[in-house]
This record gives sequence, C-alpha cells and structure tokens, in this order.
Amino acid sequence: MDESVGEVLSQVLNRSHLLRPGTTAEILAEEGRPLGVRDATIYLADLEQEYLRPMPRADGRPVPALRIDSTLPGRSYQAIEIQRGSVAEDGLHHVWLPLMDGSERLGVLELVIDAVTEEALVWCRALASLAGLMVVSKSHYSDVHAQVRRSQNMALQAEMVWAFMAPPTFATEEVVVSCAIRPIYGVGGDAYDYSLLGDHLHVAILDAVGHDLPAGLIASVALASCRNTRRAGGGLAAMVAYADHAIVSQFGTSRFATALLCDLNVVTGLFSWVPCGHPPPLLIRGNKVIKELFRRPRLPLGLMSDRDGTDLGESAPVYTEQLQPQDRLLLYTDGVVEARAADGSQFGVRRLSDFVIRHSAAGLPAPETLRRLNRAIIDFQHGRLADDATTVLVEWRPGNLRAKYGF
Repeated sequence: MDESVGEVLSQVLNRSHLLRPGTTAEILAEEGRPLGVRDATIYLADLEQEYLRPMPRADGRPVPALRIDSTLPGRSYQAIEIQRGSVAEDGLHHVWLPLMDGSERLGVLELVIDAVTEEALVWCRALASLAGLMVVSKSHYSDVHAQVRRSQNMALQAEMVWAFMAPPTFATEEVVVSCAIRPIYGVGGDAYDYSLLGDHLHVAILDAVGHDLPAGLIASVALASCRNTRRAGGGLAAMVAYADHAIVSQFGTSRFATALLCDLNVVTGLFSWVPCGHPPPLLIRGNKVIKELFRRPRLPLGLMSDRDGTDLGESAPVYTEQLQPQDRLLLYTDGVVEARAADGSQFGVRRLSDFVIRHSAAGLPAPETLRRLNRAIIDFQHGRLADDATTVLVEWRPGNLRAKYGF
C-alpha cells in the first residue's frame, strides 16, 4: 500500500503541471482509484465564510452548498479536523478533510472511499494537502476559484483592495497571524498586510477615510508604499515617511489613513510599532487583556507631509514592548469597537477582547475565532455595517503551534 500511495501522489503531482484550473477533484478521483477512491469533490469557503461552495464537477452533477455552522463538512472546516460520515447504502464511506494552504483554510475535500482505516486516513490527508497546493497554484491563472467563492458582485474599490491584501492566515512554528475584514464586497478603506522576512514579522493594519474608490486607492497606495520600503530594507519609520509622502503627492492633504505599522521578532518576542492616529493594540496574556499599548500617536498617513514631500513634523517614533511566550496582540479598526446596536450602544473594546479570549480559551484556532467575531459584529448591528470592520490577531507561541493547528 505504501508503494501505491507514493505512485498515486507522484502521478497527481506530475499531472498538476498541466492541470486545467478547476479540475483538481477530477484528477484526484482518477489517480486515487488504486487506493480505493471512488469520487472526490472540492468545496471552497465563500468570502463570507458562511457556506462551503462546490467546485463545478466534470460530470455536470449539481452539488448544493453546505453551511459551515451546521454540517459535518463545516465542522471539518471550523476545527481543522477530519470528519467521517455514516456508511452509505452502497457501502462506501464519505470523508471530509480540511483543504489547506499552509495554515490558511481554503475549504474541504470530500472523498468517497471503499473503507476507513488509519492507513486510509493517512493517505487521505496527503491527498488533501496536495489538493490545497494545487488549488492555490492554479488560482493565479484563472477566475474560476474566485467565482465559486463569491455570492454577489464586488465593488471596484473592494476588488482593488483585495488584490493587494495577503491571505487571511499565516503560521510558522513560532507565530500565527489571522486577519478578518467586513464587509467583503463593499470594503473601501480598511486593509491589512503582513510579511515574514528572516526573524521579523511585519504587520500593518490601515483605515483610509471614506468608503469610496478614493479610499480604496489610498489604502492600496499605503500598502504598496510599505511593501516597497520593506523590500528595499527600510524599517518602520521609513515606511511611515514613504507612505505619508505617497498619499499626499497623489491625493493632497484632504484624504488620509490611520495605521498601525508593526514588527515582531519571532525569536526574541520584541514587538515594535508606530501608531499613526490608529486605535492601540491590545496585549492579551493568559485569559485577560493586560494592557492597551497606548503611546503618543503620530498623525495619520497623509497629514504630516507637504505636496513636495517635505516632512512637516518630527519623524515617526518607534515604540517597543517585550512579549512573553503565548502572548497575543489584537489589532483592529474603529469600525469594530464603534459598531452600534439599535439602542445606540457600541460593541466596544471590552466586548471585543472578551469575545476573543473566551473563544480562544475554548480551543478554537485563531482563524475560527475571528470568523465568529465577524458574525458577532454583524449580528450586533442587525446585519447593517456602518463602517468597515477589520481585526488582526497575532499569536507568539514559539514551539507550540504545530500540535494546535494539526501539522
């Protein structure tokens, strides 16, 4: 059987080079027959993370979407665990496996197999891992995956901002970054970014004023400025200066963006950040917020430079905080805490931090915690978002992430 598994994986990998986007499940079913695979279906989570939507099947058979919150496949997606259905009338077994790109949840893979054994589950995991890589690699060359994940048309500014942002989740053995943003199809000014370069994790969260196309342009210019500076070897202060000048030169001083630009040394736990008119990070240790990392902020990006690029104020101060293992940092935009219920009450910092702490303590992975937080923010406002709402959760857990995320 081990030799058969190796041959199957090798064949799937060989065929992936000329694979037509959207046909990964078909290849898995064809090449997996020696292992007892009778059928395969790939479901991708929609952008709202409410439904698992099936990729079109080669045989044309319609397959319904599945709710993430009330189905076995949805449980596989939430908990990042294998789920097994009951034996079908034909004696075959349905197995649902999380479809992952590293630590990023893409959806689930459904395999119909002859028998469920420990050995079978091992090669099922291998097929799911390979399927995740194939889906991501082909998504750069086609819109088929993007179409499956969307339930409505996307505003132009949202299309542009999403093209710039990093995937919602990233993890190594030292750190995990999880990001969430709403609304999906109409986001304008909010954005996030992260990048691991050597031992340094750069994280940024932005909130450009407005909800229109210029807001999306400002957010995109700010992200591009930070990346350009970072890739040239510049630090946080240089990122602030360059982004500030870029916004002013293109939009004048009437538009701006608040921001938190951060750096975490994933080996030592030293956290550095520059606040630019943005809500301060929350430092969570154990099961409580031990402090708001409030420091004297710099003005928002776009308000400290003249049109000729002259800095009108002092250079950006960089603050530091030494983290302890297992610490978490929660970054957010004002649309999260200022969300209002029908009676005028705000969602608030306390409700935000309590939600994250309670769900994390229940053993949920950070991406699932933020997925549920998004739902809670929308429900709090009875389905009507008054502002973009973005959260970024950074967990510094050196040596403690492999088991938690099932790797």
